[in-house]
Order: sequence, then C-alpha cells, then structure tokens
Amino acid sequence: MSMGAAQDDDFDEYDDDEPSRTQKEVAEDEYVELDLDKTLTWTGNAVTVQAGGEFRMPLLVPYPSVLAIQFEVEGGYDLEFSLTFKDDHEVESNVLVEPVRVSDREGQLDIDTTGVCEIIWSNAHAWMTSKTLSYQLQLAPKVDMRWRKRTVAAVTAACDFRMLAAVEMADKIDEDMKTMKQRTTELQEAVSSSKEKTTSAQSKYERYMGHVRRLEEEVAAAKAHADAAAEELTAAHREEAEAERSLVTLQQVRQLDELVTPEVLKLIEQVSAPVEALFEAYAGSLYAPDKDDESDEESSPGLIDRAEVVHLLQDFDFVGRGQPPQLLCGVFASSPQQLSLAEFVRCFARAAIAFAPEDKSASEREEACAPADKVRETLLLLCKKADYVKLPVLDVRRRVGVLQALRELSAVLQSGS
Repeated sequence: MSMGAAQDDDFDEYDDDEPSRTQKEVAEDEYVELDLDKTLTWTGNAVTVQAGGEFRMPLLVPYPSVLAIQFEVEGGYDLEFSLTFKDDHEVESNVLVEPVRVSDREGQLDIDTTGVCEIIWSNAHAWMTSKTLSYQLQLAPKVDMRWRKRTVAAVTAACDFRMLAAVEMADKIDEDMKTMKQRTTELQEAVSSSKEKTTSAQSKYERYMGHVRRLEEEVAAAKAHADAAAEELTAAHREEAEAERSLVTLQQVRQLDELVTPEVLKLIEQVSAPVEALFEAYAGSLYAPDKDDESDEESSPGLIDRAEVVHLLQDFDFVGRGQPPQLLCGVFASSPQQLSLAEFVRCFARAAIAFAPEDKSASEREEACAPADKVRETLLLLCKKADYVKLPVLDVRRRVGVLQALRELSAVLQSGS
C-alpha cells in the first residue's frame, strides 16, 4: 500500500510458489532495505477471545516500516480479522484490511508513513464459543539505500581526500628536503639584504627626525616670540585705550566751561539760596580762624578755598580720596585758589555737569543729555545723599547748615519740576 489506506487486496499472504507483491516491490526498489537491527517483535500464545468480544493490538509506527503478521486460531475455529491505521498527519483512522473471518493468516503490509496501526480480532459473531488465538507480529523499519549510499560515498571521499592530502604533504616534505640547502642560501642573502635596507631606513629616519626636532625648536621659539608680541600688542591696546580715554577726558575738561549754558545758569539761579548756604557751611571749614576773627565767628566768610570745594565733593562721594580726576581741572579752570561766591557758583555748576550720574537710557539711544538736565540730576542725587551722609570734618553748626541747605534745595527742585 502507498499511504496507509488500502483494501483487503493490499494485505498479501505468502505463497511458496510466488512471492507476494510487497516482496516483488522490495526486490525491484533496490534503494530500500529493512533495518533488521531495529525490528520489533510481539508474540502472543493462547490468547482467549470471549464469545461476543474482541482483542485489539495497537502498534506505534515511528518510521516507514514493513509489518509482518502471522496468527492462527486453535481448533480450526475462525475470528473476524481487520486492521486500521491512523496517520500522524490525519485526524481519522483509515481501514487498511476490511473485516474478514479467517482461522489463520500470514502476510505483510508496507507502511510508508508514521502513525498508529491497530490490529483487531473479533469474536462478535459467536454466541457461545470462546476462541484461543496465537500470533506473532514483526515491525521492521525501512532504510533508504540512496541516502546510505550517499553517506558511504561521502565518507569514502573524505577518506580519499585525507589520503591524497597525506601523499601531497609527503611529496612536499621530500621536495623541501631536497631544496633545503638552496633555500638556506637564499634566506641568508635575504637576511643580509634586509639588514642593509634596515640600516638605510634607520639612517633616513634619524635624518628626518633631526629635521623634525629642529623644526619643533624653531616652532617653540616662534611661539615664544608670538606670545611676547601678543603681550606687547595687549599692552599697546591698553595704552592706546588709556590714551584715548585721557584725551576724551581732557577734551571734556576743555569743553566743560562751554557746557555752562544760559539754561544751567538759570537753574543755578533758582537754587542760589541753598547753594550759597553750602558755600557758607564749607568756607573756612578746613582752616582754623585767625585770632582777629574769633570774636566774629557768626559773620559770613567771603572766600572758600579750592580744597574745601574738593572736600564738599568728597563728602558726597562725587570724587574719591586718592588721585584727583582730570575733570577737576575743568571744574577749577581759570579760577584762583580762593574762590568768591560767584566763582564758587560757576565751579559748582561745572562740577554738577562733570559728575552728573550717567543716563543709561539716553546712552542706549545715543542721545546727548542736555547740560541743564545733568545739573538737575546731580542736585537731586545730592539731596538723596543727605539721608546718610556723615560729614565727619564739619562741626555741628556747619553740619546743620549743610542739611538745611539740602532740604531747601530739594524743596526748590520739587516745586520747580
């Protein structure tokens, strides 16, 4: 049978004169043999099949195999014999041998797939008589001779290859032994030539490395010169910037008197009373009075020293205690050491312009602030500083005069705004 599904004709009995169909097929298919070493055998003697009952024999077929069946019923009685097969790739079982009542049978079945084969002996047709059965079953796996021949051929080829490789290696060893002296001479010449090449390459390498070291020294020296030049350049830039700032300052000093415009003089005129009070508070504050003037301390001084004007600016942090700024030259330009009230007022106006707080919004808009506005900002800042100014050098009377003058100045500025 082909795929495990056949009728009664597929189960062939042995005949002494003519071999069964399966035996012929096996003889014709030279590439198929039975693996007798893995053949499985089941034997049963005196198996009783009760009247109305049956005996089932399931067989697992793990490989394509040939199943040989031989059985006999004692006493010449008969049993109903049938055989089914369930392929592993199918859901239902197929009937390979249809039920037939026989007293004995001998034959074999070719199964070319895997699954479960079940042999059934039934005594359902007997009402009273039980039957005794003896059987022998053999399941022999089939071997694909084509695969075995390919395996043998592969093994033989591998052995032949190993033998050929061994022979070739032996020939190569013999050849190497014959040419050993010649090869030794050639290798000695090659070593000598290699040494010469190595010496030449070493000399060339050392020569170029000398160039590299000299170049590195030159680069290091050039870098040192470049660093020194960079420092000189930085110092020159710094000196140039300082000179430009000094030049701008000197230009501002020279132009400072020109900035005292009629608007500035008008504003100073509006605050003349508190400015005159500041003049009186600081005039004579740094110098002890003469003995002739001690009796007349309450009289108003007529002059203020230039140092006392600087002291006023220092008290309110417009200038520091160290090196005097160049702008003070513009403040006191064309003025004597001892200043009258009118000269003090003009110097005061110049100082208000020179030390006015910077208007960042105006500088961002690149607009020049009017001199009168600068003076007003300086006077307002002077009034704000009255809250925390110390005035340590002035006596009590002069301190009170300064603070009163600042309060009056603040009132005049607020009323004028």
